[in-house]
Amino acid sequence: MTIYLAEKGLELELVEVDLASGEHKSAAFRAKNPAGLIPVLELDDGTFLPESSAIVEYLEDKFPAPTMIGGTPEMRGKIRALERIASDLAIVSGVMLKHSNPMFAKNVDQVPAVAEAVQGIVAQQLSLLEAHLGDKPFLAGERPTIADITLFSFTQAFRVRMNTTLTEGYPRLTAWYERFEKRPSAVYQVSA
Repeated sequence: MTIYLAEKGLELELVEVDLASGEHKSAAFRAKNPAGLIPVLELDDGTFLPESSAIVEYLEDKFPAPTMIGGTPEMRGKIRALERIASDLAIVSGVMLKHSNPMFAKNVDQVPAVAEAVQGIVAQQLSLLEAHLGDKPFLAGERPTIADITLFSFTQAFRVRMNTTLTEGYPRLTAWYERFEKRPSAVYQVSA
């Protein structure tokens, strides 16, 4: 969410949640989000809105400029489709890494066949994004959108935390990553 907020130019009060201590599992936090997940946005009326995609939709409606989801129905549809591919890629990449990266070996019964099966899906989705990117600087054109933010957020975390470069072998995506990484919004922040 921090990259989205920076790209959008919004300043909201950010409250750290100590995941390591299990704060997100506490009764106080579950009163805000029964699923015990972050992020959660407290609305002006004191209610809480969980889930990144719901928060983005709310903020885009409340603060429409600059748009991060597209200014026309056609662009919104394209950006939403790209964001979905990036979101799905984050999930399947995570499964692949859990079953192949030595970092997870202590906590996960790794099944190499799972990693191999999912690796094909990861490659297919990366190839799709590589082809779609073409010569554009960002997935949907000249400026980043929520699709770029979704893709960048997890590829950056994989690089920094797991020393895994998902875009290796995909020159357009690698150039895209390097371009996005230079943006002020992309400064990696390690949370507790």
